[in-house]
Amino acid sequence: MLYATRLNSLKSRPELAFPAGPIHTEDLLRRATQIRGLNSLSLNFPEHFTPASLQATRQIIEASGLSVDSLNVRYPADTFGDGGLTHPDAAVRQAAIDLTCQALDACAELGGNHVIVWPGFDGFDYPFQDSYARMFAHTVEGFAQIAAHNPAMRVGLEYKPWEPRKYSLIGNMGEALMVVQEIGADNLGVVLDYCHAQMANEHAPKAAALALRHQKLFGVHLNDGYGRQDDGLMVGTTSLITTLELLVLLERGKYPGTIYFDTFPVREDPVRECEWNIRITERLLTLARELAADHSIGAGHDAFNVTRVIERLLFPEKVHG
Repeated sequence: MLYATRLNSLKSRPELAFPAGPIHTEDLLRRATQIRGLNSLSLNFPEHFTPASLQATRQIIEASGLSVDSLNVRYPADTFGDGGLTHPDAAVRQAAIDLTCQALDACAELGGNHVIVWPGFDGFDYPFQDSYARMFAHTVEGFAQIAAHNPAMRVGLEYKPWEPRKYSLIGNMGEALMVVQEIGADNLGVVLDYCHAQMANEHAPKAAALALRHQKLFGVHLNDGYGRQDDGLMVGTTSLITTLELLVLLERGKYPGTIYFDTFPVREDPVRECEWNIRITERLLTLARELAADHSIGAGHDAFNVTRVIERLLFPEKVHG
């Protein structure tokens, strides 16, 4: 399994790694090399580099022994705060499409094959603010153009129910899959963020199963939280059993992608935090593989399936067949 981390998480606790002064992308990349078990990176575009720095960034990454899994598009608020793909002005919509296509080109140059698009400003705040039909139509039109830009690059639509807008246009797995299915491009799929699914009152394993059914689960962002906001806590720390069920679903569905740790350490040492995420995911994946092979688990509409899983997790020495 490839493990990637959120580069911006490495900005926390700067006194542990950086001298006083501004922190640059190169500093974050070097800090990432200290994380045991990390083998890939997911950078933000255009935040973490400019086109002029692409070659230098690739050289630093390759020298570190890491690879680029993906780029995450971040639309600047000063231009796209009222919407990117859904903006009422056609010129602004085209600018959002162009920026995303630039991310596809940059990702290919860095050796990656996946661009994750979170249309964070595409939504609304008030009733009667805009036409939902128009915004959805322009979202479909925009993603169709983006997917067609380079069919060899995977494009993952990352949904979130709200924040920064009061309501996001694409707020759950069903809405994301509707966009993907309407366009019908082989290289367009959905990215599941665990905390975003919690916020949407989704059961993350069920959401993953829907995407896996259509072979459209292109990415998984692992983290944890309480469901009220995008907490980005360490993996498995608040909903361990549901995290384990998600990993079982990924094993059974032969998920081919990367596990990306989209966590937000604030007071925690980010290197140690990411090492925990990798370590617990590895341990849970070992158990998930065993559970995935046991077809009586997750079948028969039996509530005691979960008690068997808990016993295996907590008391493996007492489990007999």
